[in-house]
Amino acid sequence: MSSPVEKLFQRTTQGIKPGLDIVTALLQALDNPHHRLAAIHVAGTNGKGSVCAMLESVLRASGFKTGLYTSPHLIDFSERFRINGVPISAEKLERYIQTMEETADQVAEETAQRPATFFEISTAIAFQYFADAGVDIAIIETGMGGRWDATNVVIPLISVITHIDIDHTNYLGDSIEAIAAEKAGIIKPGRPVVSAPQSKVVMDILQGRGEPVLNVDGASCSVAVQKPNVHSGAGDCASRKQSSVYVSQGLKIETHSHNLPPINLPLLGECQRENCAVAVVTLEVLADMLHFEPEFKKGLEAVEWEARFQTLETDPLVILDGAHNPSAARALMKTLKELYPKKQIGFIFGFLDDKESVEFLRELKPLVSNAWTISIEAPRGTTAEQAALQCQVAGIDADPIDVSSVWNSAREWAIEPDRLIVITGSLYLKQVLGKNSL
Repeated sequence: MSSPVEKLFQRTTQGIKPGLDIVTALLQALDNPHHRLAAIHVAGTNGKGSVCAMLESVLRASGFKTGLYTSPHLIDFSERFRINGVPISAEKLERYIQTMEETADQVAEETAQRPATFFEISTAIAFQYFADAGVDIAIIETGMGGRWDATNVVIPLISVITHIDIDHTNYLGDSIEAIAAEKAGIIKPGRPVVSAPQSKVVMDILQGRGEPVLNVDGASCSVAVQKPNVHSGAGDCASRKQSSVYVSQGLKIETHSHNLPPINLPLLGECQRENCAVAVVTLEVLADMLHFEPEFKKGLEAVEWEARFQTLETDPLVILDGAHNPSAARALMKTLKELYPKKQIGFIFGFLDDKESVEFLRELKPLVSNAWTISIEAPRGTTAEQAALQCQVAGIDADPIDVSSVWNSAREWAIEPDRLIVITGSLYLKQVLGKNSL
């Protein structure tokens, strides 16, 4: 017999069904738990999960009871639902799933509407769980898009838009204008809007919603790198030279309201400096609304968000990054050039079949010294052979290899001290690694 989680995942075969009618009816049957939440709603192409994690960490450090709803999960489904940073327990999650599926099926029967999807039920679980627990502030990440995303039933304290670029073209449109219009759908009348730096065309669309948009730029929030923070370690082999591994970046942050003390942010790269600026400005707006003093330093230095330029091993150096679209590939390339400009890089790639994988690969091609592809055994996951063909189209020679064997091949290649390995192409790769103990 399938477990409640496995049963819920069977609904993913229904695909993605944009629209708010079904989730609205489901929530009404639950007495609208989302109406009892003070929420921050976050949409965007890249960086929204990192911004959510920073917001949650600072708010928790500031004394708030926080709820955090994000997707996808990396290893376990429970990661999507966190209170004060702790994922929901397996037993409690199963109870919520059973209750929510029963309610959703009853609503579908009574209204003659289609069954609720996996994401609609997951979103309802998050709202009910957070409302039952009485969280002070819920940080809600959109799943995809914004306008028709199941999370877009909330009326948030603040709407946050991270960097917008091309992604999910099958659902959101194949132009930056169409995608921006979908993301802008989370903007609500009379509620503040904070946006990452955007292109002019995107900013025009956001501002076209009729609400003032606080655009995070160098004038509103300056984030400067003071120093990279490293730890050094000798390798297992006597011949291996000691190498520096970056663990955080020392930042100096200034805004109109704050001149923060030096902060060691555990998330690396220029893209995380931008995400940090978005989080800081959002928290300043929230602080003005709720009259509290954010614990910026304590919260930002404690933030944890895996699979974002995450160092998995140091001998050889192995980095996992969940980048999966061309914009994220450019950010990954900038970070690699910034931190490891003299290293040769071997890439392990794995993809989902609805991503712009060829364009993603073309962005990274200048850095590729060697490449392997592995299969992702998940809905929409590609095989190693399919991923290798995508590499070939992008002009990269890649060896399709079984996931249980790829680590030996990569380690053998990376035996030289001037080489590192980067695993990228999908956030689901963290789950693949967890299952196969790479």
